[in-house]
Amino acid sequence: MAQLVISIAAVIAFLCTFFYLHAMFRLHGVIAAEKPEWVNVRGALDFFYTGFPRVANPNVGAEVVKIALGSRARQLNAPVAARFVRRIRVCLPLGLLSYLVLVLVGSTGGA
Repeated sequence: MAQLVISIAAVIAFLCTFFYLHAMFRLHGVIAAEKPEWVNVRGALDFFYTGFPRVANPNVGAEVVKIALGSRARQLNAPVAARFVRRIRVCLPLGLLSYLVLVLVGSTGGA
């Protein structure tokens, strides 16, 4: 029984992570096109992320998630923005819950 729970939680966690990251990258593109000042955040260690996509910077990624979970998402005009916001709002808590189930069931000796 525990092996089945672990398998289902692993599949859900993998899929949620995939859809969450896809939605976050795409939503960053929409925000950067419509409201670039929202994601133009800088941190002290930004030089570590030169050569990476801008959304790979933790400061920018956190800002995208903050926009998706906040009320500023309604200010975006692109019709696909609402879809990506919805995916982030669903996949983030569901994925975290799945990872929590994996840790708890795995630590109790279920594996």
